[in-house]
Amino acid sequence: MALLLGLIGCNPAVDSNGDRAESAPAATDGYPITVQVCDQPVRFESRPERAITHDVNITELFLALDLGHLLVGYSGVHADKELAPEYRAQLANVPRLSPRGMDLEAIVGTGADFVFAGWNYGFRPGSGVTPEALEKFGIRSYILTESCIRVGPRERVSLEDTFLDLLNLGRIFQVSARAEALVADYRRGLAELAENLHDIDHRPRVFVYDSGETTPLTAGRFAMPNAMIEVAGGVNIFNDVGSSWVPVNWEDVIERDPELIVIVDYDRPDAAGKKAFLMQKPELAEVSAIRHQRFVVLAYAEATPGPRNVARTRTLAQALHPERFR
Repeated sequence: MALLLGLIGCNPAVDSNGDRAESAPAATDGYPITVQVCDQPVRFESRPERAITHDVNITELFLALDLGHLLVGYSGVHADKELAPEYRAQLANVPRLSPRGMDLEAIVGTGADFVFAGWNYGFRPGSGVTPEALEKFGIRSYILTESCIRVGPRERVSLEDTFLDLLNLGRIFQVSARAEALVADYRRGLAELAENLHDIDHRPRVFVYDSGETTPLTAGRFAMPNAMIEVAGGVNIFNDVGSSWVPVNWEDVIERDPELIVIVDYDRPDAAGKKAFLMQKPELAEVSAIRHQRFVVLAYAEATPGPRNVARTRTLAQALHPERFR
């Protein structure tokens, strides 16, 4: 804490009382605005000018709005969670503050006035890096909507959650036209998909395999893959588990007999290693997806809320209902 207080003293964006200093005029036209974040109103008096993002999917959402010029740092992006090629130029000259977790001292040291992260996407209760902790340094936050299940009840998770994040960011940063155009394009894609899948008579069973050998980690009802699988015309075999990413047991996987397995490709082993493990696990030999070798691989940023979700939902639909896409 002493070091953090020192950073306040030397940080030109924070005065000695921990309040934001007016180092340059901020854009205030159209402000204040209020957006809902985890069902709570959050008010912005002006446009943030020095932003930080955490995790690859969240960083891609921010860059999809062409806001890279406002970034003073990012974290949680490393070799196992690669940024999509179309966003790399925006991030080329932005410092990476940490390859994995969030670092409060590093954040404060940048003079940031805004952090975009999520619960379990950087923010963790008791970790020292939370929206409340950042607020003490005059740093505003926006929390990924899908992650709000970690701190309060929700009815469901939807692809619309990601669209809401884009629209809210559009308002916060005065790029609503760009956000609305992106969301309109994504919704058109979903409408076309719904046409393809009209009147399907069977919804194949899907198991999402994130990681774990002794105990598999999978997507429950409140993880983004559940929403993607539903839209793609399948059913998540663990949609009765009222959580986001959650450990389950192999006995339930076998009993629920998935017809397709989605492998989330990040960390070690990679997707090929995870597939080899599943194929060689004797207990799974009679599972339908294993017998017919039906797998779909999603990158981490495709299985978590971000700008790649709609395209990969179509990929899932093509794997689940190939006859509808001939």
